[in-house]
Amino acid sequence: MNLNIRMLRIHLIWSLTFLLLFQVKGQVAPLIGHVKSSTGEALIGVSILDLNGGSGAMTDADGNFTIALSKPDTRLRFSYIGYKEQTISVGGRTRLEVVLEEDQASLDEIVVIGYGTTKKSDLTGSVASIKSESLEKFPATNVTEMLRGQAAGLNVTLDNSQPGGASRVLIRGVRSLSGGQTPLFIVDGMIVPHINDLNSNDVASIEVLKDASSQAIYGSRASNGVILITTKRGKEGKTSVDFSVYTGVQDYKRNFDLYTPEEFAKLRFWAKYNEGMSGVGTPDNPNYATVMDDAIMFQNLTNQQYTDWEDLLMTNAPQTKYDVSVRGGSGKIKYSASAGYLDQQGLVQGSDFSRANIRSNLDFTPNKRVDVGVNFSFSRSLTNSVDGNFSDILTMPQLSQAYDANGNLMREANTSGDINPLWRVKEYKANQENDYLNLAGHITFKPFKNFSYRINANLRTNNRESGNYKTKLYPNSTGTGELTNFTRSTFLVENVLNYSYTKDAHRLQATLIQAFDEDLQKTLGMNFINSTTDIFDWNVVGDSEISNAIRSITRTRSQSYAARLQYTLMDRYLLTASVRRDGASVFGADNKWANFPSMALAWRINEEEWLKETPWLSELKARISYGVVGNWAIPAYRTLGLSNSYEYLFGTQFSIGYLPSNQLINPNLKWETTHSFNYGVDFGFLKNRLRGTVEYYKTNTKDLLIQRTVPSITGYNTMWDNLGETQSSGFEFSLQADIVNKKNIDWASGLTFSTQDSKILKIDGRTDENGQLINDLTNNWFIGQPINVTYNYVFAGIWQEGEVAEPHQYLPGDAQPRPGDVKILDYNGDGKITVEDRKVYNLMPKWYATWNTSLRYKKFDFQAEFYTVQGVTKNNPYLYAFNQGGSLNGKKNGIKVDYWTAENPSNTAPRPQFTASVPYMGLMGLQDASYLRLRTVTLGYSLPKSVLNKISASKARIYTTATNLFTLTDYKSYSPEKEPGAYPEARTFILGLNLSF
Repeated sequence: MNLNIRMLRIHLIWSLTFLLLFQVKGQVAPLIGHVKSSTGEALIGVSILDLNGGSGAMTDADGNFTIALSKPDTRLRFSYIGYKEQTISVGGRTRLEVVLEEDQASLDEIVVIGYGTTKKSDLTGSVASIKSESLEKFPATNVTEMLRGQAAGLNVTLDNSQPGGASRVLIRGVRSLSGGQTPLFIVDGMIVPHINDLNSNDVASIEVLKDASSQAIYGSRASNGVILITTKRGKEGKTSVDFSVYTGVQDYKRNFDLYTPEEFAKLRFWAKYNEGMSGVGTPDNPNYATVMDDAIMFQNLTNQQYTDWEDLLMTNAPQTKYDVSVRGGSGKIKYSASAGYLDQQGLVQGSDFSRANIRSNLDFTPNKRVDVGVNFSFSRSLTNSVDGNFSDILTMPQLSQAYDANGNLMREANTSGDINPLWRVKEYKANQENDYLNLAGHITFKPFKNFSYRINANLRTNNRESGNYKTKLYPNSTGTGELTNFTRSTFLVENVLNYSYTKDAHRLQATLIQAFDEDLQKTLGMNFINSTTDIFDWNVVGDSEISNAIRSITRTRSQSYAARLQYTLMDRYLLTASVRRDGASVFGADNKWANFPSMALAWRINEEEWLKETPWLSELKARISYGVVGNWAIPAYRTLGLSNSYEYLFGTQFSIGYLPSNQLINPNLKWETTHSFNYGVDFGFLKNRLRGTVEYYKTNTKDLLIQRTVPSITGYNTMWDNLGETQSSGFEFSLQADIVNKKNIDWASGLTFSTQDSKILKIDGRTDENGQLINDLTNNWFIGQPINVTYNYVFAGIWQEGEVAEPHQYLPGDAQPRPGDVKILDYNGDGKITVEDRKVYNLMPKWYATWNTSLRYKKFDFQAEFYTVQGVTKNNPYLYAFNQGGSLNGKKNGIKVDYWTAENPSNTAPRPQFTASVPYMGLMGLQDASYLRLRTVTLGYSLPKSVLNKISASKARIYTTATNLFTLTDYKSYSPEKEPGAYPEARTFILGLNLSF
């Protein structure tokens, strides 16, 4: 018995020992290693994959990695953008030192073009590529503003600086007179009307298609350029988790002064004194009781009790943004999921913007014949706006009063009855809610070698509710408001066939495309008065009196067929040719379809045998292209008969009837077409450490879509028609230099420079008695002049005491100028002032440029960017108009100017007048709006490995960024791109954190 037990124990011990040895043998020790470049620089984020079905890993901030192996002799694949991929056999080792070599070809493989990708070196058209790193350095609330200065030929201007406001994007200037100027936005293959709902943290790259050759594959609506946006997707390898947050404060800065209370009282005195009003006293002894003629303002002037309206209405405002993403994948499935939240409070009290985004991208490859992709994104935003009269903070005299002696808000700010700006803000509310949903999917079949068929299906919806309400206490309101519901759904289906062929020195790729899209918009709106209560704002519309109701439905459709051929010979000579045929529902039956061909040639000169071995030359490529693209950005149904409803009494019965509208039908309306030539040279020196592009373009736009007037004898007022021709041209230059590239220090700098020149070649073809083409003065359209202009005289100073104006020195029919009046320049130099002395002022910039620099020293990084716009004139009504306080009447406060008086013979601004303005005051508002701005400055620090290990992170960076730090301009405003009374543009100071796991 004991022997059996002993034998059993021995058996168990041997069994456990065997199992333990087997277990130890089955476990493979993890492999540690380090990855660096050929220059010895540690590479961060290198993807490492066990090719025998094991796990994946990624290098940390110091280039180190640890990976669990499937077996001791497994093979590992190391991949990193811009470097040659390596596969290494472990061979039982427990540590690896890996050196990756730069691969110039791989750097070229990330450029996205229409319906595909290509190497940068194989591009034949004009395409600018912007990576996410360039966007992230400017913490704007919308992606369009982040594009400013990032590519030559891309002009971004501020459209609305309220929280959540958008910017306007122009590619190579203005071409159309009345048609749309907005470029075609495409996000992951889906045509979208704008990208205001897009989270910048989701963007992987943006490509700007600038010439007709690269745009023509989109034919329809591509005449204003194309912006392709690719969102981030999962990659094969270890799952990565990224988290980023920033928080900061916004403030404002203006480059003008307002009149102080004492200066305003003096202005009011001179305005009355110059008109000879009695009782105002003398310049040495003004009678301010009579001058002010307002008990409240006089009392405040006497007691020196002043109100800073700007301080009461505006404040520094916080801005915060959070983003988190998870990305990864295996050989068959790659996934990406992200979420973001943005909260931006407004500089003007009562205004704010918030937005939440989620996005998910999934790529599935079940076998080598099939690829499936699904994209989903949803965005919800809320915008609260303020009363549009908040610009009263500039025009309300500081002698007026916001609160009474008991601290209660006053309705009237002075005895004259001017409404308190704070009262308007308090008794007004407006907000807008937007929901955006995007669903997209594609399936790619590869039935045999070199051939693929892909079907894309995309759906985008937008549901918007807008409401505004003025309480019963708001001036002239009985409880009035508006409620509007807007829905928009866009559907796009594309069928794409691709064939590629490579043999010896020949590479060929052919693409066939068929597409259909539909855009459906529905609006239901109601205006109401006599609300039953102020408590629920516009939500009591059902209990109020409906003053107006609207219902509109607009549906547009288009269908397209396209073909493209890309051919490369000997990696030197490149050809791209395409043709697209588009049909659009907005045109008449005989003109719905149009063809848009293009061709581009490129010569990679550096690949020629006589240059190929030149060590300092990395790239030299010449390009030329020509193409035609179209524009149909006009309202729907303009080729059909429109009607208006009219109310009438039929006997005692109320009835509604319909009559034709005042717009004449034009069944012959057709496409606006743009014909464009582009010439470019791409160059790179010293292994592309110095690289850039020089381009020249010339574009003619014909059959312009214009809403013109027609003789009233026809019974109509307007008609959409194809008239005229414009031309735009310009030079573009971009340069990027990697000045220093060492292990512990990097220094790079970049420059973009763009000119633009547009002019009208023809309007409607009419000529005068001399056979010269006739200008259209009503619309400020002038033959041979830029498209966007104003037409006025030129300011030449102020008439002074002792000067006597001769009849030839002022316009016929005008009264003889007096001292203090505006003097007009003899612009054409003929010795007399006539209507021919008016000047055409260009309202578009002549050129704009960006200079940026980035520096990394060990763990620290620094970035700065300057942006300039030159040669642009802008009208500033706050220097001459009454309602904007510029008329020098002394009734409203305004921008301080050095106005003329007998004691101050200024030559820059005329004399004040209380009841009327000096003639030609409008000339004071034509200002040079050129500016230079320090757009952004960033200082960052990446945490060392010792800290990363403690928090199990692969990368951590803290940074601080300041935007719009200073602006140099002669244009008097909060922003050189907006009038002073518009919502102020913010400067932003933020502190942020980026974490990767």
